[in-house]
Amino acid sequence: MKFEQISKAFAFVAAASLAACGGGGGATPPPAPAPQTGANVLTTIVGIGDSLTAGFQSDGFLGAPVGSIPNPLAAGTPAAALGVPPGQESGFWSQLYMAAKGANYGTMANQSTSPLPLIAAPGLGNQIVPANPAVVGTPFGQLPTRSNCDTFNAAAYALNQLTTVRENPKGTVLDLAVPGITLHEALTLTQPPVPTCNAQALAGAPLGMLAPLLSESGNFYPVLGGFGPNATMLSAATSLHPTLTTVWLGANDLLHYALSGGAFTGSDGLGNNVGQVQQDMVSIISTLQKAGSQVVVANLPDILQTPFFAQVAGPPSPAACSVQTFLVCELSQFPAPIGTNAAAIDAAIAALPNGPGANGIVTEAGLLTIIGELTKGVPINQLTLDPAGPGSGLGQNYLTQTFAASVQQLNDTLNTGIANAASQTKVPLVDVHTIFAGLASGNFSNQFFAQAASINPGKCCTLAFGGGLVSFDGLHPSNTGYAFIASAFVQTINTAFGNPIAGTVNPASEYNGVGAIPFPDPYAQH
Repeated sequence: MKFEQISKAFAFVAAASLAACGGGGGATPPPAPAPQTGANVLTTIVGIGDSLTAGFQSDGFLGAPVGSIPNPLAAGTPAAALGVPPGQESGFWSQLYMAAKGANYGTMANQSTSPLPLIAAPGLGNQIVPANPAVVGTPFGQLPTRSNCDTFNAAAYALNQLTTVRENPKGTVLDLAVPGITLHEALTLTQPPVPTCNAQALAGAPLGMLAPLLSESGNFYPVLGGFGPNATMLSAATSLHPTLTTVWLGANDLLHYALSGGAFTGSDGLGNNVGQVQQDMVSIISTLQKAGSQVVVANLPDILQTPFFAQVAGPPSPAACSVQTFLVCELSQFPAPIGTNAAAIDAAIAALPNGPGANGIVTEAGLLTIIGELTKGVPINQLTLDPAGPGSGLGQNYLTQTFAASVQQLNDTLNTGIANAASQTKVPLVDVHTIFAGLASGNFSNQFFAQAASINPGKCCTLAFGGGLVSFDGLHPSNTGYAFIASAFVQTINTAFGNPIAGTVNPASEYNGVGAIPFPDPYAQH
C-alpha cells in the first residue's frame, strides 16, 4: 500500500512557501453588527480549519453518495454494500452542523443543499478502505489502480476544473477547511503552492522534488475555488458574514514538522515560537469578530498518541495493547511468520544502529516498510527503516526518543499559543487535548475513556490502532472519534452563547449507525 498523503517529508524552505502564498486576498468587509447570542448565533455557521474540520478520513477526501464507489477489497463483508465510505458528511463539523441546524445526513449529502464542498467520485487522495482479511490479509487496503496523481487528482490543481472535482461547484460552501493547510496559510494562501501532479511544470521550480509533498495544493481549489482567484480561507469566511465560526488549525504545522524529521518549521518560520502562533490565531479571530461573528477555537491532541505512531518499547501489560499503539502489538496481528516473530522483529528494530531506538517510535509508514521487507524475505536482522542511507527515514518511518521530545514540545507550543489567543480575544476554547488525553489514559476513572470503552466493550473504542476512534490512516478520526469532538463543540457553544443548540451528538449512536450518520462506523469493530 502507498501512504503518500500521510507518510511524507515536508521539508521545504520558508521563503519559497511565502512566495507561493502571496497577499491576503479579498476586500475587507464593512463594519458588522455586534456578534449575536442565543438562537441567532446559529444563523450562519462557518468552519475554518484543515483536514480535521474538512471531514478527511482514511487518507481520502470524499463526499460522493454512500455506495456510489465500489470497494473491490470488501467482497463478502458488510463493507461491500457501503462501498468507499464518504468522510465529509461524517466529520465533526458536519455532525456539529446537523445538531445545530436540525439538519440530517441527507441534507449534508445532497449537492443542492449541502454546506460542504462535496468532492465527487472517486475522491481526492487514495482512500484506505475496509477489506476482507481473508482476501487481502489485513483489514484495510488502498483501492487498486488509483494514484494520488491520477486524472481526477490532477484536475484539482486547476481552478477551471472545479466542476469536475466537486459535485456542487455552485453551492454555498460553509465548511471552508482545506486538508493540508497550515495556520499561517489560512491567513495568506490564495492559490495552490505548486501543481504537484504536473511533473513537467515542476522542472526548475524552487521546491524541486519536494513540491509533490504539499497536500494543501491538491485541496485548495476544490474547497475555495468558488470564492474567486484571490481568496484566502479567512477572506472567504468573512465574505459569508458568519454568525458563528469554528477555528481549528495547527495540526499540519505539527505534522509537517514531525514527518519531515524537523526540516519543516512552518511557512512563517513558526518553529517553537508561541508568540507567532498566538499572533496568527489572534489575526484570524479578531478579523472574524470585526465581521460580526462569534468564534470558537480548539486546541490539538498530543499527536504522538494517535495510532499512526507506534511505540517501540513493549506494552507494560497485555491489556495495554488495546488502549494505545505499540509496534509489537501491531506486528502480532499479522499472519505467521510475522505475527509469531513479533517480539524478535520489535527487538531488531530497537537495536538498529540508525533507527528509532528502544524508546523511539515507528510510524504507520515505517510499519508497512517493515512488513514489505519481511514479505520479500529480508531476514529480521537485516531490516532497515533508512532506505536511502542513515537518517533518511527520520520522520517518515520513525522518530527517535530525542526527536519525539521535540515534536511534543512543538505540540505544547501550538496549544499554548492557541490558548493565549483565545484568552486575549475572549473566545471559548474547545479542549480537544484533554479529551484525547483521557481517551489515551486507559483509566476508567476518566470520563472520556470510560465513555469510549463502554460503547462496545472488548471491541470499541480506544486509541489503539484498530480501536475504533481513528480511521485506517492512523491520524484522522473515525465517525465515532469525530462524534466525540463534535459533542465537545456543542457543549462549549451552548455554555458560551446561551444554549442555542438543541440537538446532541452521541458517539455511541454514531458508532452503531443510529444517530445522524445512517450506517455503522466502518472504521470500528462491531
